[in-house]
Amino acid sequence: MKDLKVDQFVSSPVFHALGHDWVVDCYPQGLLINDDVNVDAWFFIRIEGEYKNANPTFSCRLMNRTRTALLHNSLEALEIPPFQGKVFACFTLPKSFLNGFANEDGSLEFICSINNTDITPNWGSRGVPQSCNLPSQIGKLLESSETTDVTFFVENQSFSCHRSILAARSTVLKAELFGNMVQATQKHIKTEDICPEVFKVMLHFMYTDSLHCDSETVSAEMAQHLFVAADRYAIEGLKALCEDKLCDSLSLDTVASNLALAQRHNSPRLKNYCLEFISDPKTLISWMLTEDYVDLMRNFPSIMAEIRGKVDNK
Repeated sequence: MKDLKVDQFVSSPVFHALGHDWVVDCYPQGLLINDDVNVDAWFFIRIEGEYKNANPTFSCRLMNRTRTALLHNSLEALEIPPFQGKVFACFTLPKSFLNGFANEDGSLEFICSINNTDITPNWGSRGVPQSCNLPSQIGKLLESSETTDVTFFVENQSFSCHRSILAARSTVLKAELFGNMVQATQKHIKTEDICPEVFKVMLHFMYTDSLHCDSETVSAEMAQHLFVAADRYAIEGLKALCEDKLCDSLSLDTVASNLALAQRHNSPRLKNYCLEFISDPKTLISWMLTEDYVDLMRNFPSIMAEIRGKVDNK
């Protein structure tokens, strides 16, 4: 990015989704629009080559080792020369903000999720018909309890499941259900140290690859419990979703508990995000006056040295 000038861009590799080939173009130094220079950094998401009817929605994030930023679509689908294909989304942000997400080699990690769409697949390529919704179809097995072969008892509730699906989603459960552990021969398994509400959401994710309810409505407290459960059962996708929620909802009231979670459950990303949050001198002073700070330092004294390192580097 550092070597590019205004109106110069770098493109992602072509990636395939829903029967089309997609590309993300980044103009890190801005665009020349009607003889005026727009100094923001621009991202365009477009289809490479021919396309059929398409009306996609996108969720995009910038990430680096210490933080993540959700980007917001700035305009509707439009035709912009000199692109050969159709531009479907455009995102802008200040160049100074973009520089904070660049890796040492100048590269960026840009995560683009194509959400519910009515794209008509290009059947000349590798498209999959929309009716083939594997997560939804597998999720119905959990709802109907058909062909289940193991039942988990969590407090006063029972959950009928399929060993093969659980084993495919969790190496921990694979070892329990198909290894040499006593659970491998049991059809009824009692599970402790997790509440039924959390276990239910975790199961739904394992069957559907999505949260039981919209991720924006998951409370920070529920995200913390799910984070612990995901780490316990080695469900990395769920753990990453919980990290997103905990980072997005970070505050003076939650930073201590999130730091403790990150320390106990090996989450460098969540830990670095928390340290970045409290490394601001004003925020740090306010936080050091709370009981949460005292409790955290008592349990994890080494964290103070890491906080000082962050502050010194500001």
